[in-house]
Amino acid sequence: MPSEEVAWHDKRRTRIRKVHPEVRELYGYDARTQLAILAVVGAHFGVARLLARASFGPWLAMTLTIGPALAHALGVLIHETTHNLVAKETKANKLWGLICNLPLGAPAATQFRSEHLLHHRHLAEADAVSGRDTQAPTWAEDAWVGSSVWRKVVSFTAGRFYWQGRPANKVPFDGWMTINWVTSFGAIILVGLTWGAGPTLYLLISSLLAFGPHTFGARRLSEHFPVRDGQPTNSYYGALNAVSFNVGHHVEHHDFPNIAWTRIKKLRELAAYEYDHLFAFRSWTRLILSYFFDARYLVRHYVGMEGPLGEDAFARAEGGPLGATGSERGKASGFFRRHGRSGGKGGRVA
Repeated sequence: MPSEEVAWHDKRRTRIRKVHPEVRELYGYDARTQLAILAVVGAHFGVARLLARASFGPWLAMTLTIGPALAHALGVLIHETTHNLVAKETKANKLWGLICNLPLGAPAATQFRSEHLLHHRHLAEADAVSGRDTQAPTWAEDAWVGSSVWRKVVSFTAGRFYWQGRPANKVPFDGWMTINWVTSFGAIILVGLTWGAGPTLYLLISSLLAFGPHTFGARRLSEHFPVRDGQPTNSYYGALNAVSFNVGHHVEHHDFPNIAWTRIKKLRELAAYEYDHLFAFRSWTRLILSYFFDARYLVRHYVGMEGPLGEDAFARAEGGPLGATGSERGKASGFFRRHGRSGGKGGRVA
């Protein structure tokens, strides 16, 4: 039996299929993504090459801005290959995943493929031993971090290298994993030997930031942070979707994981009545700042681990870290007014 959270997506998918049978026209891979992969991989290596003789100022600027954007985009493209949305055959998608992984500095594509598919099937199953939601943080991490600011930063940056997840989710080290390790480490070693330390550090730090303490890293928080009771997944409709291959449409993606990034917005337009009333984030930047500096944001605020914090949670605390000042219960909090919304045209802002 699927979890209630998985069923939440399944029921909406069934309703949309019934009302809009033409949604099936959106299914399937988009080969144009192969060109996007080549372009982003080329751009990331190209920037690294340009930084071979750069002074510290330009190097730092690129490492904090362009690098994380490109590394995050490659992570999203790996996500597309995981759902076989880049090529027709599974083997071809795995190969494209390996290509995406080349500039990231560490093997991720093969392991992510295995873990992410489990995440879709077992959303919110977060038991410490038998839980199979691979995206859920561990209870041990939550216990260590607590509400400490510095521990949140350390955990969010490097915790995934220490807390390896639940025993039920161990990924076998097969031939694809071996190839991933050889090609990934081989690429970063080659960059170091031929272009030097600057380009190497640019690639490595960009990857660490893209999935860690950076605006783009906040995507990890936004997707399944329990804001509303009964809503296990949130979308993000901010401007950064434009450089993130529409990955923010996360409710839509869990509803129809077989729709490519090039057509996911069409799904939302087709069935806007199913999505307009849901809570959605608007700013990854404000989200990650709040996670770090507000004591009420905890590691365990993940669906299946902790109940919803609530849309008015920040309204109840005056003078919060982002200037929340309090409001009438049920109305928009200062935090969520800037941070997210619920409702579309004519909907209630929250």
